[in-house]
Amino acid sequence: MPETSIAVLFPGQGAFYGRALADLRDEFPEVGPVLAEIGDAARPLLGDRAVDQLFATRTPDTEQLLREAPEALQLAIYAVSTATYAVLRARGLRPNVLIGHSLGEIAALVAAGAFTPAEGAEIVCHRSIALREAGLGDAYMAAIGTDADRAQRLVDLVGDPLTGIAVENHAGQTVLSGRAETLDTIGRLAAVLKIDFARLKSPYAFHSPLLGPAAEKFAARIADIRQRPLETTVHSPIIGRAYEDGDRLTELLAGHFTARVRFGDTVRELAGTGVSVFVESGALDALSRITGRIVESPVTTVPTLLPEAGGAAVLRQALDRLASVGAVAAGAGGSSADQLRAALLSDVPAEDFEAFWNGRGVEVRAFAREAYLTYLGAKEEEPSVGASLNGSANGSANGSVNGSANGSLNGSANGSVAVVDRDTLVRQLADIYAEALEYPAEVFEEATDLEAELGVDSVKQTELLVRVGNRYELPPRPSDVRPAAYNTLGKIADLIIASGGSV
Repeated sequence: MPETSIAVLFPGQGAFYGRALADLRDEFPEVGPVLAEIGDAARPLLGDRAVDQLFATRTPDTEQLLREAPEALQLAIYAVSTATYAVLRARGLRPNVLIGHSLGEIAALVAAGAFTPAEGAEIVCHRSIALREAGLGDAYMAAIGTDADRAQRLVDLVGDPLTGIAVENHAGQTVLSGRAETLDTIGRLAAVLKIDFARLKSPYAFHSPLLGPAAEKFAARIADIRQRPLETTVHSPIIGRAYEDGDRLTELLAGHFTARVRFGDTVRELAGTGVSVFVESGALDALSRITGRIVESPVTTVPTLLPEAGGAAVLRQALDRLASVGAVAAGAGGSSADQLRAALLSDVPAEDFEAFWNGRGVEVRAFAREAYLTYLGAKEEEPSVGASLNGSANGSANGSVNGSANGSLNGSANGSVAVVDRDTLVRQLADIYAEALEYPAEVFEEATDLEAELGVDSVKQTELLVRVGNRYELPPRPSDVRPAAYNTLGKIADLIIASGGSV
């Protein structure tokens, strides 16, 4: 393996917080198309209510989703991991191996190219529907603070074949899964033995014999989803090896329902082959902390989304850390904390600035955006020397803002105007926006909402409207008109036509 060998970890149950998707969508333009693709695929299976939460300013927290919409929670966990990886990939990360933890294996296979984000969303939805239809009764998962051998002795003592070890994380944590009555008994035994025991935030008893009937339903539902060759190695802690192109992936995914996750063994094996950097692609840092407990030799663990630190700011810091080991291009994360401190508060100690930024960075960014919008509005209203944006102040032969006897705003000296049909204009705009945002042009349809569906924030929309104004020679936009008024290419095309834009 190369000198710096990198693994990306995709978390499973519990890896979510209420603003995780909004944090990504607000700051990283590549996230919008990914979420739109996931939403379009999931909507026919889960309905509008579940899917619309992906695009909300703040999704309900894990506890609420667990109670009221467990299927939406599973989709949200998958969406966060997939969208985070899209950011990492766009910034140049090319890992050597991908590792999924339970539900996270679906996101890992999508990241490796075996499935598209839409197909991954379908798999997640069918997984949830199969579990719901199976009617599994009263069951849950619980973490017990001991190794697998001791945990197994407790399970054997109770003697329930439908309850057992689901996940081996590290020597100090094993996850059990099965019937509630049995796990309650094990919990009481653990309390007597002074062993930590905690119920997990999981809607079902995954990796348990109880899920056998659901596994069959799941396999039937996803049997026709086509897989593609793997572009990156995916090492499965469930099957205990790397996936191969000859594997029937949908069958293996269904088999996960009743199979044990040996996460600790997988991480130790890969660390032994030279993997030294583990990046967690998803919300929170559970796998980063577990990996630190598993590996004895020094490794670098890089979480990417933490709510207490402002979400997207942590991802930018993660990109800076990855740049320091040559995993992504320098500057891929934007301004680091040190750069921000130097620009804003150079006399403040680094640790004080970091605490300030983690606590109030969102407010500072909001203020900066509003100030920038004000600056752009004022700049657009400034006339050039002897002329307005698209014509002279006094209506010269080239045409004033309102047109003159010699020619209109966008006409030649004889008043002619270039004519183009609206569909062509929309296609031109799609090309302009695709180039500026580095998106595929096909994601820009006439009615696509630039912010809600593609994650293009108001600052970027303002910049692009200025670019469009220059390209089509539009008159200055009134200062009280916000970008939200022109949030689709169709509305922008109508503006160009109504303003007599030069095409």
